[in-house]
Order: sequence, then C-alpha cells, then structure tokens
Amino acid sequence: MRELDRIDRKILHFLQDEPDLSSTALAERVGISQSPCWRRLNRLQHEGIIKGRYYELDRTKLGFDVVVFVQVKMGQYDREVFEAFERAACDIAEVQAVQLLLGDVDYRLRVVVRSIKEYDELVRDRLLKLPGVREIQSSAVLKEVKDSRRLPITIR
Repeated sequence: MRELDRIDRKILHFLQDEPDLSSTALAERVGISQSPCWRRLNRLQHEGIIKGRYYELDRTKLGFDVVVFVQVKMGQYDREVFEAFERAACDIAEVQAVQLLLGDVDYRLRVVVRSIKEYDELVRDRLLKLPGVREIQSSAVLKEVKDSRRLPITIR
C-alpha cells in the first residue's frame, strides 16, 4: 500500500465525521478543488481504504437496549469447523461482530438484542447450536462509555 499524503488523510478525517459529505463540500474542507478531490476519493475507495459509507443508527432509540459480549470456546480445532462456525455466526442478524482471538477463548461475538429474555432465546435457539461450540460465557454491558469506529488519523 502506498503512503497517504496530507490531503488523503484530511479526506479520511472529515469523512469519518460526515460520511455523506458531497465531493464539493469535502473539497472545500480539505482545501482543494472538486475534481481532484473526487479523483482522490475514488482512488481511496478503489484501494479499499474506504470500505463504504454508512449511517450510524441509535440502537437504544430503535429498542435494542442490550449489548452482550459472548466468549466462545470451541470443542474442535479444525479448519472446517471454524469456517462453518464463522459463516453461521455471521448469518445471525443480532451478531454485530465475530472476532477470532488468541488466548483462553476462541471467539468473541458482539450481540445486540431488545431484552435479556430475547438474548436467552438467542442463546438457546441459535448460539449454542453453532458448529463446534463447546461453551459460551456472556457479559452484558451495563453502560457504554465510548463506542467508536473512528481511527486516529492525523492531518498535520
């Protein structure tokens, strides 16, 4: 991957805060004209540095009041089992993240649901039935102090 220059970093910095900025508005903030800004934006997308644009939804206003981190220990250490687990876990809408870990736990899932009762049903009906699962441990979030996907991009 090539090194990002100051203009590229400025584009990424501003897009993290306002992903729906037009290329004209973005160019103005960055300090270049619209055409070069549009070309840079397209290049950053083509190179996969910008994966897409999205809107962040307020989960609590939509009724998803419970966030649970699920630690999964696998019963088998086999490539096919791990791949099957990953595919099946990714297909569950309530599962927002699937992370393979080093250490005592094999996977960590981030799950959002409307209630503890709904989480209990999800565990019984789906999570415990995922391929290769031996054991799960759950930690419900009491208070979210910070939840950000923002990267610390410097624009100096």
